[in-house]
Amino acid sequence: MSAGEVSVTEFDTDFGGLYRATPRAVHRQPSAFPSALLGSGRPLTLRGSGHSCAGQTVTDDELLVTYAPDTATREIRDLGDGLVEVPAGASWLGLERYLNRRGRAFPVLPDHLHMSVGGTLSVGGAGSQSIRSGWQIDHVERIALIDGTGSSRWCSRTEHRELFRFALGGLGTVGLIDRVVLRTVGHDLRLHEHRVDHPSLGALAEHTARVANRDDVDTYSGMAAHGRIRSVSGRRGPGPARPCEGEDCTVVTQSPVWEADPRAAWRPLVDRARMWADYVVPAEHCVAMVETVAAQLDRVPFDHPSTRVYVLVIRRPVDAVPFAFAPVLPAPVSVGVGLYATVDRHPDAIADARETFRDLQRRCCGLGGRPYLYGVSDLDDAKAAGLYGDDLNRLAELRSALRLEHVNAHLPMVRAAGQI
Repeated sequence: MSAGEVSVTEFDTDFGGLYRATPRAVHRQPSAFPSALLGSGRPLTLRGSGHSCAGQTVTDDELLVTYAPDTATREIRDLGDGLVEVPAGASWLGLERYLNRRGRAFPVLPDHLHMSVGGTLSVGGAGSQSIRSGWQIDHVERIALIDGTGSSRWCSRTEHRELFRFALGGLGTVGLIDRVVLRTVGHDLRLHEHRVDHPSLGALAEHTARVANRDDVDTYSGMAAHGRIRSVSGRRGPGPARPCEGEDCTVVTQSPVWEADPRAAWRPLVDRARMWADYVVPAEHCVAMVETVAAQLDRVPFDHPSTRVYVLVIRRPVDAVPFAFAPVLPAPVSVGVGLYATVDRHPDAIADARETFRDLQRRCCGLGGRPYLYGVSDLDDAKAAGLYGDDLNRLAELRSALRLEHVNAHLPMVRAAGQI
């Protein structure tokens, strides 16, 4: 983050204005400002783009530190050997525009490219390419991390390894990710896509479980939305290894991301609230988790036409880092199941939806999975301790040593660490 936008509280635009606080001032600051701000000791909340974080990035009379992506994108640097150094405030759209023009791409992209690089890496980051390439954080070479004294240090697999493991997927609890060095791949424009319509979510889940056991798929996603349940799988290259039978399939030439419409940003809601949550379970429990989510869709909080279910497969590299708080599992292949609900802003509807999300979280953990901490993730102290064990103890020690008690102190995970 070379330039920051700082305000004292804003409403959560992606939560439909449900959470609101008193706005005061917005300031543009020079590149040295993040270190000075974190070293000030003032209560801070760190935010990426603020996209559907369910109130986690809303402040109450604290400074809200957020990125300025247009400025940040101009400071991307090509380091050679497929590595790029990126300000954490850059958007994925800005980064992909930069890379595609040079014949490169990042291995895993989210479906919404207007999110910030640093914000997404602070939770994990997944997409349709995760079936081949794992989490976004699996492709980070190193990060520059600013602590509560304002000091910055580079962290990687070999340098400050513990901070590297805690920061990526760690929700900003061990400092502000300021810059990142990412590994990129060649940009392949040709993709052979298979589209399959499914009669039910259960059928989609069974199909997903079969795909998760294959090693010849490069992209995969499943979606139930607007009365249609469909999966899309893809293979790189000019065509299929074998003919499609009964499937809607085609070889597509993908347009470079830098040709995307820059106005296609996500619009805030007025009278509804987005409540999104994802759960990651071992691939063998995909069907059970999807069926649990499906059972909730007829209930009143989730009856809005835009509510949808999203399914991804995540296959991590064999030498992947065991990040402390990202939803990484011991199994090499896992499945992410997301319930992306649009609910009425009435407090009773919100409370009902949150209780359902807590039930889904308990089911996820019972199946040997982990919740994705982005979005609605109401962890109580006992559940956090059960999920993260010794890493939660260590988080409290690191925050004290790095003078970070004033940063993101409102997060459930931080509160739980303080109780141990």
